[in-house]
Amino acid sequence: MKKFMMYLVLTCAIFLVGCNKESSQPNLDADSNNPEAIEQKRVATEVLDYSMKTEDLHSIVGFLSETTILYVAYESDRFHLLTYNLITGEKETIFSEKDQIIQVMIHPSKKQIIVQSSANSSSATVKIISLKGEILHSVDILSSELSIMWNPKNPQLVAFTAFQGDFSYQCYVFDGEQEKLHEINPSNPFLVWQSEDILLYNRWTARQLNGGKIVELNWKTGQEQLTDLKKVVYLDTEKDARLTVQIDFETEQFSYLLKNKNKEITWQAPALSNYSQWFVPDLVWLEDQSVIAIVPTEGGLLDDYSGKFKLMKISDEKVEELVTLDEYTMITCSPKGSLCLYGNDLEQVMSFEPYKKKKWLTLE
Repeated sequence: MKKFMMYLVLTCAIFLVGCNKESSQPNLDADSNNPEAIEQKRVATEVLDYSMKTEDLHSIVGFLSETTILYVAYESDRFHLLTYNLITGEKETIFSEKDQIIQVMIHPSKKQIIVQSSANSSSATVKIISLKGEILHSVDILSSELSIMWNPKNPQLVAFTAFQGDFSYQCYVFDGEQEKLHEINPSNPFLVWQSEDILLYNRWTARQLNGGKIVELNWKTGQEQLTDLKKVVYLDTEKDARLTVQIDFETEQFSYLLKNKNKEITWQAPALSNYSQWFVPDLVWLEDQSVIAIVPTEGGLLDDYSGKFKLMKISDEKVEELVTLDEYTMITCSPKGSLCLYGNDLEQVMSFEPYKKKKWLTLE
């Protein structure tokens, strides 16, 4: 249960990995810019074994392609962002930072990266960089903790929520085209993008277990509009797709709804709570706007849960079970979903066509 609980902390990014072979600057932009370059799906057994010292790593960020990941390492009193090819072992340092790196995010386009660093506990510096390490934008924000939500369609737009030590917060939208930071004032600090103009947030009821109503906020005009979505306990978006989770009190289950333009699909899963609020496990968006989600096999209280979890893939056409997991785990997947890293340190890799798994990373 201790391993299970450690993943309940809100994070905006996931990191950890290592590598060993230097390369001659793999061109990551080439594949993403060339519509003729179609990456083949990979199998877990193709992934090279790797071992490294624990103190040399900071964290894995995620996949840049079907075979290349981004990770953060610490060496010579600096933090370094490196790309690493799981199949060939090639790696390249693309960016270095002297200040403490707090979190790193990859844009859904796989063409830009956000790096949040901090020189002290009361401020943050956010840089948007290219895959070659060029700094495209930089903004400083006063905060003790920072929540970041990147517009999935337009990488020039980033929403921030800056939390202070007294639990107060201020929300902003950074517009890279204007190089301007705009203040906004939603009643919930946790935002998701619906379009370039519209942010969504959950207006909770007095009792969070009852869920909330989804509000549309036009950040440019400040106008708000209440939607018809209610009893919502989880909300996320990716490009044209929106995923909502509502609580069904009659069945005591979560009702998932994945909507993409005019298509939608619904399914249910057992509901877990930690007394005061519902626990919805994190999910991974794939490039076709399908979702890989972890769901429990039983409902009940989180503290008492000892059941297994199912890894599901949901598209606008079907819901399919991929594999059963013994425990809740961190997971990050390649854009097409052919490879997923998972485990306490993302040290395991699995594929689904065919289903294979192995331990690829050993920390010494």
